[in-house]
Amino acid sequence: MKHKDLEHYRLLLQAERRQLLETMESFKEQGIHENMNDVSGELSAYDQHPADYGSQMFEREKDQGLLENLKDQLHLVDQALERIDQGTYGICRQCRQPISPERLEVLPQASLCVRCKLEEEKQQQPEVKKQEFSFRRSFTDGTSFVGFDGEDAWQSVARFGTANTRQDYAGIGDLDDEMLSDEEMDVLDAVEEYTDTD
Repeated sequence: MKHKDLEHYRLLLQAERRQLLETMESFKEQGIHENMNDVSGELSAYDQHPADYGSQMFEREKDQGLLENLKDQLHLVDQALERIDQGTYGICRQCRQPISPERLEVLPQASLCVRCKLEEEKQQQPEVKKQEFSFRRSFTDGTSFVGFDGEDAWQSVARFGTANTRQDYAGIGDLDDEMLSDEEMDVLDAVEEYTDTD
């Protein structure tokens, strides 16, 4: 790589390093390493609602994760600056081929070419096994199990009643026809005749 190009990338890396250090310093100024009660201005956490305290804790942990990420990025930038000094900058550490200038322009701390980086990411991803899911599955994974399963649980609970009505069940005819039997109609007719005579 030409000296002029190396100096260009050195300037990019130094600017990135300054920006990372400034961002890390702003986290420190905001009190990331201080006690949460000191930062919030509260004398104690006793009078705070647990949800408020939980929200503050979540934000603190998120900030600490961001700070750790910044430290990792700073380490990568420092390693890239060392590679410039050693004369190995711009060479993929895996395949020993030149890293494309376009990649270095976007990510000057890159130590792998695009092909090797994709291969590395592919190897780091856990293999996901495809599994069939069904509502008919029991609580065991495919073994022959004759016992209390999901359907049996539903039947046990349904004895105490469900929100289903008669029309939810198949095979039932017109509800008006089934509301009163013929015998019940005869009794009602007799009662109506008796009340009409008075």
